[in-house]
Amino acid sequence: MISTLNETHLHRTLKALYASREEGSVTEARAGQSIADILTPKGDVIEIQTSSLSHLREKTERLLREGRKVTVVYPLVTEKRILTRTHGKADRTRRSPRKQNIYGMFRELTGLRSVLLQNNFTLEVLEVTVTEERTATDIPVQSANGRRRFKKNWIKTGKRLDSILRTHVFSSPGDYLRTLPESFLRGPDTEMTLAQIVQELGEERADLNSPLMPNDVRIMLWLYERLGLVRRSGKTGNAILYSPSATESRPLPKDFL
Repeated sequence: MISTLNETHLHRTLKALYASREEGSVTEARAGQSIADILTPKGDVIEIQTSSLSHLREKTERLLREGRKVTVVYPLVTEKRILTRTHGKADRTRRSPRKQNIYGMFRELTGLRSVLLQNNFTLEVLEVTVTEERTATDIPVQSANGRRRFKKNWIKTGKRLDSILRTHVFSSPGDYLRTLPESFLRGPDTEMTLAQIVQELGEERADLNSPLMPNDVRIMLWLYERLGLVRRSGKTGNAILYSPSATESRPLPKDFL
């Protein structure tokens, strides 16, 4: 019960949803040395992570060493509505101008890179819309976690799930490679700069609900390089050239385009 005291509606709703998918699953159950958000009848673990993914690294590594299948569910907020309450009454509602797309997840994934391609590990990224609940204050205050640079006249009191727009499942190299342009994946001899990859993605990914940020793609390439999915193959001027990796130790997946 202690670990559920500070749960948001978002976390609680997703936990109930995933626990209901397999009969006999239990929540807040002991799995070896850990407490799992969801423990299935087979002893597999599902973790709902609404904050930094790096916080799960040690726990996930430990569960995998125990021979368990581990699924991490990460809700990526692509759209947010802000509801502000004053003296208990909802008096202001607005849409946040900030939007994310699937490429906004890669900064978080760097903290889990040691487990991303391990056997028995699956990452499910949910594109969600949420309502962030705030309570107005009479004077500027610091946030509960103390991270504010400047005090504000409100505090965050909750986050509610409105809808799940799309689910992305990552459990193999091919799943991750699909975030790269199809034109990049034509073969191991393909070479592209960061700018070219961003341009190709912008043309191919009409499904993105927000502009593609070059820095998000840069972080993705940084991560994929360390996972052995892409390699630096040279330079053109000052720009680094990237190519898909294809080695005897890590062959391209069967569904490699």
